[in-house]
Amino acid sequence: MLPSNNSSWLFMRFICCSILLLISTVSASEPPNLLPVPTRLVLQQGEFDFSSGFNIDAPDNILLNQATERFVQRLALQTGVDIADTPQQTLRITVTDARQSNIPVVQMNEQYQLRISQHEIELDATTEIGVLRGLETLLQLEKNGKAPALQLYDAPRFSWRGVLLDPARRFLPFPTLLRQLDIMAAVKLNVLHLHLTDDQGWRFESKRFPRLHQLGGKQGYYTQQQLRQLVQYAAERGIRVVPEIDLPGHTTALGVAYPELMSQPGPKQPEKHWGVHPAVLDPTNEAVYDFLTELITEVTTVFPDPYLHIGGDEVLSEHWLGSAHIVKFMQQHQLADATALHAYFNQRLHSILQQAGRTMMGWDEITQGSLPKSVLVQSWRGVESLHQAAAEGYDTVLSTGYYLDQPQFAAFHYRNDPAPANRPLPDLSELTRWSAWHFDFERLRGSAITGKLALLGLTDGTVHALMEFDGRSPVFVQQPVLNADKLSFRIDSWMGPLTADFTLGETLQGKLIVGNAPYQVNGSAIALQQRADKKLPVAAPVPYTYDTDGSTTQHILGGEMALWGELVTQDNIDIRLWPNGFAVAERLWSAQDVTDEDSMYQRLGWLNQRLNHFSLQNIRQQQQGYTALAGEHSQALATVSEAFEPAHYYHRLHQKSAAGIYHQDAPLNLLADFLPAEQSAVRQFEQRLQLWLEQRQAVDKHWLNEQLAKWQTAANGLLATNVATLKPYNSLMQQLAALSQSGQLMLNSIEQQKPLLKTKRDSIALQLEQAATIQHEIIIALHRPLQKLLEHTPHSHIWVKAGTFSGAVEGPAVDTAGNLYAVNFATAGTVGKVSADGSASRYITLAPGSTGNGIVFDENGAMYIADYTGHNILRYHNGKLNTFSHNKTMNQPNDLAIMQNGTLFASDPNWADNSGKLWRISRNGQSELMRADMGTTNGIAVSPDQQFLYVNESVQRTVWRFRILPDNSLADKTLFARFSEYGLDGMRTDSQGNLFIARYGKGVVAKLDKNGNLLQEYRLNNALPTNVALSRDEKTLYVTIQQCGCIERIAL
Repeated sequence: MLPSNNSSWLFMRFICCSILLLISTVSASEPPNLLPVPTRLVLQQGEFDFSSGFNIDAPDNILLNQATERFVQRLALQTGVDIADTPQQTLRITVTDARQSNIPVVQMNEQYQLRISQHEIELDATTEIGVLRGLETLLQLEKNGKAPALQLYDAPRFSWRGVLLDPARRFLPFPTLLRQLDIMAAVKLNVLHLHLTDDQGWRFESKRFPRLHQLGGKQGYYTQQQLRQLVQYAAERGIRVVPEIDLPGHTTALGVAYPELMSQPGPKQPEKHWGVHPAVLDPTNEAVYDFLTELITEVTTVFPDPYLHIGGDEVLSEHWLGSAHIVKFMQQHQLADATALHAYFNQRLHSILQQAGRTMMGWDEITQGSLPKSVLVQSWRGVESLHQAAAEGYDTVLSTGYYLDQPQFAAFHYRNDPAPANRPLPDLSELTRWSAWHFDFERLRGSAITGKLALLGLTDGTVHALMEFDGRSPVFVQQPVLNADKLSFRIDSWMGPLTADFTLGETLQGKLIVGNAPYQVNGSAIALQQRADKKLPVAAPVPYTYDTDGSTTQHILGGEMALWGELVTQDNIDIRLWPNGFAVAERLWSAQDVTDEDSMYQRLGWLNQRLNHFSLQNIRQQQQGYTALAGEHSQALATVSEAFEPAHYYHRLHQKSAAGIYHQDAPLNLLADFLPAEQSAVRQFEQRLQLWLEQRQAVDKHWLNEQLAKWQTAANGLLATNVATLKPYNSLMQQLAALSQSGQLMLNSIEQQKPLLKTKRDSIALQLEQAATIQHEIIIALHRPLQKLLEHTPHSHIWVKAGTFSGAVEGPAVDTAGNLYAVNFATAGTVGKVSADGSASRYITLAPGSTGNGIVFDENGAMYIADYTGHNILRYHNGKLNTFSHNKTMNQPNDLAIMQNGTLFASDPNWADNSGKLWRISRNGQSELMRADMGTTNGIAVSPDQQFLYVNESVQRTVWRFRILPDNSLADKTLFARFSEYGLDGMRTDSQGNLFIARYGKGVVAKLDKNGNLLQEYRLNNALPTNVALSRDEKTLYVTIQQCGCIERIAL
């Protein structure tokens, strides 16, 4: 980060005042909406009333006069009141170091301080730029014509906070550029990077080489007078303008005008197709450098900024290596390859820039040669590339993660920090076992993405995942969720936020959602269940150590959001750039620890509405787009579109490439062109749904139902209109209507605690799967909260009502007559009986000091009960209750499993230290300790073929499988399944060898096949299942529930 000048006096003055205020003042209200979040803010009692009028006391210079005039105009627009000039109230502006130049400098000092009281506002800054930033904050503070009394100090974290616009690919009218500068100033952005040249166009008027804009600018170009006006307009708002002339590649348009400068003959017209093209300047031709010397001199007369961006990226070598004279030149100059030739060109270009008084700026590739450290590197390859360049001494700017032409969630951009804080990494010295897989997925354009995934188990039972895309550094996945063979996780990458749902085994299968749209992923195992002493095939990441002494961070100047032009026109630029660009603005201005995403979204929505009354036009552009598509039905289209999002990442461009419309002539008048990157209505629905699932308030369900009904009605209404331009989207409308109806059914199912019919549930699952796929470059975003709703829709109903059993209900077992038995009927120390019709009664009262837990029956109908307080196994048969086995060294016998020969196995946890034992009880009641070194043993079951014993450890969330030998001893302890969250409780097997596990805390019963693969999760109405039992015909699953003392029933 570039240092700020003269900051100490302002900061110390602020600190002193803040201490006094903290002592004497209690916050008068909630903190005001501000974006970006300021460095320090202390609220006072009282407020300043703008509508009463005020006078402005400020230094007399042109910049401040213009700024205060704009301020008053916008304030009047916001308040709807003409602001009178009155002496009773004052806005007093102080500047301690007025700048000498009208053009902002790279190390501009932007700090400011605000003090607002009832009759006076004091705005102090070192420079006029700080005043500009402070005035924008004042405009944000205004609410209902007033601003709260406060003390505020503010300064940016990064000195380079930019926006790249790309009129080269699709020309943007001059007024559109001016409007973007207004919006940038409103959120304290300070660099406009203009990408003026590319294969598709040349937008800079060159009086020295007029064929450039005459042939390359037929769709439009900017005159030098316009560009000078742009620079001045930006300067008045504290914004620098950095031009980019892309060299030596991306030069098809240049080659059309001056083919003699190219390595090989090229097209006669600028390129229309997108992508990377072979046109490249001839670095062996001295005329090229003469040309560039004159061109750059001309550019510098228009753009006074000390930086000039030369692009330098994506240079294809085929025209170089296919030219005999260039290959000969390379041999004569000992240039080993095309990379060395590119470096040679950059060195020559660097000298030209130096002579013109400019500093070179370019993309990552320019560091491949031995360029001076004065060069500024803009990174599109990622934070790793950025930090490597910074560590080598180059000043750097991050753009990866800020590509707004690739729609993404604002939260993804917000998390993308150029200089992130260190995150603690798992201690791999505690590694016990690992498995690893290769994976790949195909894209519609470009090469397949490949990589490796490793799953790591540590001694404390935690599960970690390590992901490595080929060519990039490995990263730990934060909080992976493992459910037996199913792995899900979220991780941020250079492609965007990734959501993975994988099935793991000898193969890897599943989906990887990039942004909001899926890829099918396939892979194969490298190795499974390896011991820790076996070398991992994925290198373990190390903590960030790039800045142990601050030497690297000082070279990270900030970041720049990029809006490449393939999908951008004057009619949708605001939709593409804002409001998500506000999130980037805050990340680059505010402190590193400002990370509250909910707060960011709330303020982003507020500021979006406010600025749409100023220069921002994203809402208007959406409305105009909907009107063009739907005419008089545009409001209905706007309503249904609340549930739609454009496909994120490069999905839209890849779709166009596959359809043969990956070019400049493809119209941008589709519904996807007018959709914002993410829908606030869907986010609001998600939040309200989560609130209802947690609290079950009727008002929230009513709101959810009304929202779904609104979407359903609008979609059906549009289908009935039969508007021709909407016919391509009929399928989307039909799906939305059906999904909305399904959402209402699921809400009722949850509220009434009644399961949906299996056919209906399967139908909804198919609806959601289709909605999650790309259709007309669109995703039905509503599928995300509705998928969550489906996951919470019960498979079960309450069979035995709440309170029938105590909260310690456990141990369900079914006798040959179909009666169900469970312990702790109404009170502890009892066993209850539930008849087939659901009527319940007390069946047994245990002896004092005994409390039942697991129950099993032998083939003769005898009932065995684990007595966890008496250290017993009890037996009840023919009306007689006795102690079948007693061992005082037992912790607290928990659950039982019985073999066909009558041998019992008992789990025996010690919850105090998360350990457990495993016992065998012979037919004569003799107990024998089989394992003393286990975790918190809980659920236990025998396979139907009597070959295996399954035992789970509740706290460690693992299921172990033992082979049962002919003498009923145990061998070959094998990890059968592992889970990363929620507890494990009782288990039972069916005749097919499937294992049912009560997932305590998650509110589901998991069904695993005999290989440990998760077949299904059955959602319950309550979150705390303790045990399960199967009916004799295996058509019904019974589940005991702790929190309600009830029993739920699932039809299988």
